Amino acid sequence: ASAWSKASSDCNSGTRITQGAWDSHVWLLHQPTQVQAKQPVPCPFAVVKYVPVCARARPSQRIMLLQRSQNALSSRASNAVINKPATVVYVRPRERGVCALASPNVLPQSMEKVVVFTTPGCPYCKRAKQALAENKVAFQDIDVSTNSSLRQALKEATGHSSVPQIYANGSHVGGSDTLLAKIKDGSFNQLLSQSASSAVLPPSLNQALQQPAAAAKDGTAASAGTQLSPELQQLLHALSDHRSGVPRQAVMDNGTFTGKVLLDWLLQYNSSASNSSSGSFTDARSVAAATAQQLLEANAITVVTDKQPQLSNLVIADDTNHLYRLRSEAPRQVSWGSALNTHYWWGPKPARSAEIVAEDLRGRILSLYDNYLSSDGKAVKYKALKQDVAFWEYVDATAELQQVDLTPLSREALMAFAINMYNALLIHALVVHGTERYSTLPGRQGFFSKAARYNIGGSEYVLDDLEHGILRGNRPGAASVGMLLRLPGLSKGPFKHGDSRAKHVVMPVDPRIHFTLVCGAKSCPPIKLYSSDTLEEGLTAAAEAFCASDVKVDPQHRKVSLSKIFQWYYIDFGSNKVERLRFLLPYLPAAARSDLEQMLAADPEAHHIRVEHNPYDWDINAADE
Repeated sequence: ASAWSKASSDCNSGTRITQGAWDSHVWLLHQPTQVQAKQPVPCPFAVVKYVPVCARARPSQRIMLLQRSQNALSSRASNAVINKPATVVYVRPRERGVCALASPNVLPQSMEKVVVFTTPGCPYCKRAKQALAENKVAFQDIDVSTNSSLRQALKEATGHSSVPQIYANGSHVGGSDTLLAKIKDGSFNQLLSQSASSAVLPPSLNQALQQPAAAAKDGTAASAGTQLSPELQQLLHALSDHRSGVPRQAVMDNGTFTGKVLLDWLLQYNSSASNSSSGSFTDARSVAAATAQQLLEANAITVVTDKQPQLSNLVIADDTNHLYRLRSEAPRQVSWGSALNTHYWWGPKPARSAEIVAEDLRGRILSLYDNYLSSDGKAVKYKALKQDVAFWEYVDATAELQQVDLTPLSREALMAFAINMYNALLIHALVVHGTERYSTLPGRQGFFSKAARYNIGGSEYVLDDLEHGILRGNRPGAASVGMLLRLPGLSKGPFKHGDSRAKHVVMPVDPRIHFTLVCGAKSCPPIKLYSSDTLEEGLTAAAEAFCASDVKVDPQHRKVSLSKIFQWYYIDFGSNKVERLRFLLPYLPAAARSDLEQMLAADPEAHHIRVEHNPYDWDINAADE
């Protein structure tokens, strides 16, 4: 109580961070200090019993705290932002529950009992962590998404490539469903009540945790052409001021200005240049033009034109014929059927490689998705996501797709690119257009074929183009006449003869792509980030996770229950029933695989094996807000 009183009296000297959808507050009473924590650093007071990781704060403000006995809090991580012993950090969470450090090498004593291996955006991981929190079980959350060696060690230790994987008191518990079952029948609490094991994790996992992750591609670096020096940032701030900044044209022109108006303003702003000696006016205007071009190259100022300009034509023209706009004032409203990433034109600097741009964008949207995924992993708070500044930073970053080149991509890189862009575009469109239209069949068809659209390399792609055009080798969609009549030759793919996009298709088709694509419905697989380097691992993991949850083998009734996906895209999984059933074998859990192998051995032509396709849940995965 006295500690809480101290927090109340000292709040005025601290910084308050609002954690958005979590609705929790954090007060930093003094400036936090970046340290390399080798031993737990105790805080002098404990004012809350259950403390979550504040993952929604900026990286420099992330606070990682653990519950300790005897009213002591400690923090331990390789790069944790913690306070000096004299400084107190108070956290008041909305929900009671303990989340732990993301990547400590050594487990604190209070966290030895439960370890959860997870990835961002995983509904089953959210579900497992919620169940532990509701049962007041402290746990350590280890993100394996960016560490391939740790993922391999985890698969070897558990026999599974899916997440979450949970260890408790030195024993492997399993995934989310197993955890929930064990909590329900009481066996999980019995496991925790046993004497602690001398080893929290198997030696292979402990060793993998000690090793630094392999260097990843620079997919999270700032988009090319968006960096500004401090001087230019100050100039841009002045330029943007509505009272003293560059004069904008009438409201109907959406805040545009001509190149001449911009250079005139820059001349006035740079008084030292405009007041120089003889010949100074020409020199000063040249300096102003060079400064304006720098702002254009950083995409702080953008060209306003109906058609996408060539990079070579993106210059600041000193006339009244060319219009420009501040990127920060680019229109945000997007009409149904317009590309979602052409609110400004990218350039004149070239874009980064298509694969790196896609991984960057996918990582951004995945982080947002994870932040607004409900604690039970079943729904996304799309409306709240739309209010996040980070989402609009993502939207601005998508403009770089206008200038990417798909030509150099290998088959694997093209697959990873299209998967990542499909999943990112789906979420982007749901946030911008809302979820109401998606709830009806006509609206859903229009969503995939018209509304969810990006300009990629100068050509426009909707979700159907990314899936059926690129990933399925330009095959007809499930709703085409040929596919509905099971005569696929009657219909064509989305890229017609002469379409330049037909140069970039994946051949041969890998049917596992169907397990990687999200659709916003409740029956879709969880989203992930894919790269060409780890594509095979990612596709296999997606197939295993999908088959474990959506494929049921019933040997007693000689029946196999499948997702509707296998019916809609039957030509992708094999030319006949036997081939499609055999496709499943490598990805089924051991028991189901053994049952299906025995069924096929007894009936090689599968004449007496009944295949059923379960109804698809098209209800939108949006949370009530």
